[in-house]
Amino acid sequence: MPVYAAMPDHDETRSPDDSLGLDVQPTDARGLAHYANIVAALPDRIALVDRSGRLLTANVAFLQSIGRQLDDAIGQPFMSLCGESPLTTLLYHHLSACLDQAQTIVEDWLETREHDEPRQHEVRLLPCRDAQGELVTGIVIEVRDVSAIRDVERRLLQSAAVYAATSEGVLITDPAGIVVAVNTAFTQITGYAESEILGQKPSLLNAQWHSQGFFISLWRRLLRQGAWQGEIWNRRKNGEIYRQRLTIRRVLDQRGRLVNFVGLFAERTASPETPRLAEHLIHYDALTKLPNHLLFESRLEHAIELGRRKESLLALFIVDLDHFSHINSSLGYQIGDDLLRTIGLKLRETIRPSDTLARLRADQFALLFEDIEDSDEVPQIANRLKTLMSKPIWIRGHQLHVSFSAGIALSTELLEDRRALLTNAESALRQVKRRGGNGFQILSSAPEQVAREHLQLLARLRAALGTSEIQLQYRPSMDMSTDGLDAVAVSMHWELPELGLITQERLLALAEESGLILELGDWVLTQACRQVQDWIDRGLTIKRLAIEISEAQLTRGDLARTLAQRLEDYPAVATRLDLEFSERLLVKHREQIAEVFQGLNELGIGICLSEVGIGWTAPALLQRLPIRGLKIHSSFIEALPNAHHELAVVEALIAMAQALGLEISADGVRTKDQQYQLLSIGCLKAQGDLFGEPLSAAQFESWLNPPPALKQPAPLSN
Repeated sequence: MPVYAAMPDHDETRSPDDSLGLDVQPTDARGLAHYANIVAALPDRIALVDRSGRLLTANVAFLQSIGRQLDDAIGQPFMSLCGESPLTTLLYHHLSACLDQAQTIVEDWLETREHDEPRQHEVRLLPCRDAQGELVTGIVIEVRDVSAIRDVERRLLQSAAVYAATSEGVLITDPAGIVVAVNTAFTQITGYAESEILGQKPSLLNAQWHSQGFFISLWRRLLRQGAWQGEIWNRRKNGEIYRQRLTIRRVLDQRGRLVNFVGLFAERTASPETPRLAEHLIHYDALTKLPNHLLFESRLEHAIELGRRKESLLALFIVDLDHFSHINSSLGYQIGDDLLRTIGLKLRETIRPSDTLARLRADQFALLFEDIEDSDEVPQIANRLKTLMSKPIWIRGHQLHVSFSAGIALSTELLEDRRALLTNAESALRQVKRRGGNGFQILSSAPEQVAREHLQLLARLRAALGTSEIQLQYRPSMDMSTDGLDAVAVSMHWELPELGLITQERLLALAEESGLILELGDWVLTQACRQVQDWIDRGLTIKRLAIEISEAQLTRGDLARTLAQRLEDYPAVATRLDLEFSERLLVKHREQIAEVFQGLNELGIGICLSEVGIGWTAPALLQRLPIRGLKIHSSFIEALPNAHHELAVVEALIAMAQALGLEISADGVRTKDQQYQLLSIGCLKAQGDLFGEPLSAAQFESWLNPPPALKQPAPLSN
């Protein structure tokens, strides 16, 4: 093949990968020969015509396209070789621009041949100069088949249009799982701007709801099968948890190497543009997305009517979280809101699709179970829910332990209506709360009977104050550094043959309701002081006596005067008495409590703040008040040793107490691990199940001074 006498100008607008390198200037015959061989082997069609449009040379691909041999084609006019084709028209149309103005022309050409599919080509016309690079002596014609490239470009443009316009969120990551692209719908659904998610991992959206095993299974399937599809719970930027339908696919290149993961998801909610939005807002709770009380009562009426027709039972549960306010006050409302959403999800996943779950108010939920086959099924459901709620819940790195109280009403009569069932369930819930919570009660009697029983219990309490029905119990508070007794904590015990144990929480609630709270508090002070005086007179060692004071005693009674009278009767107790006030009382009654504390301090009585950590008390306020010590709330201690947030709170409280010169103790120690951790961070005093459960006066006396022949047993095993 003849070599080119001159080479065309280099097209600077073309990328290096696309260039044929026709601007190379070989300097010897061997170089020209190699260059000619390279051009001849290229799949692109290449030809050189002179200024008159006659063919000077061409490569094999060009000659094959026109069906000619090189010797027959050289010197022939281009039109006689290619006919009146679009390629010929393109060449002659741009002759002047290439030859006279030295322009490079790039055009597309659709080639159609009989019995073949149309092919898309990119035609380049490049000016070819003489050896000195001054005069344009001809035109190099390069024809490249770009059908596959154009098809890919079309697909990419279509994909880009769909990617931008789809209402489904799209997230693309690299092989390491780092986000490299998201679409507009992603930002609208999640609330994260593109700049906030790029460079991050999708775990930023994790709602902390699914177990680690769920994600392990997801990734195994994705890597083995190339795709995963299912429903998942994620979190928006504002903290809201929502449900989405997610599809993840892996993307491989032509060599089978992983290049991307693509996630496509849609929110499992109605579009905000639908006409039903207003109805949705009226009937659904904004926080949990569960039905609210309006929709629930409507469904309850429908279920009652359906139950009448089918003569089937239904059960109504009203569930109230125990001590939920402590979580809000100690960890903040955002954690509390997340906890409510998570509990809603857990309950929803546990019940049948046909059952109804609603959020009535605050931390109160309602569940409606239809088509109950037998009333024995109801306690089974309640126990299943109780087991579910007993498992730790992780919220933003915090391990929370939650218990609940449930009031249950069973529709046993066809004449029962919505209001009767709700009243029964609420009455049952109150019974559980009065017993201290963390349980359930099925109401089998009418509300009127429940009310009568409650009045009878109040009357029984009035009579019990003058008898031995209510007893005091004593619990050791230990110095963990010496394993010695530090203090004796007092609690009340009331057990009735027909009703069983009445918890101290319920007893106090009854006393408050009946107006006996001051009388009950005075009775506790008198009995405890008398007992400790007796122990001291008989030579038993009691360092301190700790008695909890109620809000009513603080605000409505003359506590200092009452204590002055008791200490005259029992003088040995005067230097040993510690009164415990809940930290929330200090916040709620700041002015009044300062006056009371001053009066108690003048009597030599020790003052301790209990349940510390669930409220907020300024260190400056603690400095101004005559407070001896702080007792950390049991919820923080029970979460140890593995809860990092709770440990941080405990460490901060210990540091504050040490800085202010206050004693610090822990409530609720159950295990040796908790004991060792508290000792390691500077808390030396504690009480809890690890050291002993509440004992009667006689039992505690034996624990203090065991018979010589008997070895003192551990109060309670770990």
